[in-house]
Amino acid sequence: MERLCLVIRTAPYGHLAAAEGVRHLIGAATAGMEVTAVLVDDGIYVAKHGQDPGDTGWTSLSSALQQVLQPDARAASRRIPVYVHTPSAETRGVTRLDLTPGVELIDDDRLVEILAEAGGVLIF
Repeated sequence: MERLCLVIRTAPYGHLAAAEGVRHLIGAATAGMEVTAVLVDDGIYVAKHGQDPGDTGWTSLSSALQQVLQPDARAASRRIPVYVHTPSAETRGVTRLDLTPGVELIDDDRLVEILAEAGGVLIF
């Protein structure tokens, strides 16, 4: 089965794109697809631990992302890989300690490999 790669580039608040990316990630995983996610640019904020959108009306995406990072008993403990582009995080002053546990930091070379290995790419 070919792997689907979801690239989330937009911030979690102010636009629906990041939330749609996480929704598609959960849906693809639930449907049994081989799926991975890469958070780049402002999309790295989706993985920022302890998000609190306050009274903005937006939902914290870090808790939804945490569901993806935990193995699913129905999927034989299959964990969905979620990657954070290190240069994007560094540019925004976000460190590993700021991120939801379970995400993996990757460099430019690994990002290229992940995208090249994907059978399809959706960008949000």
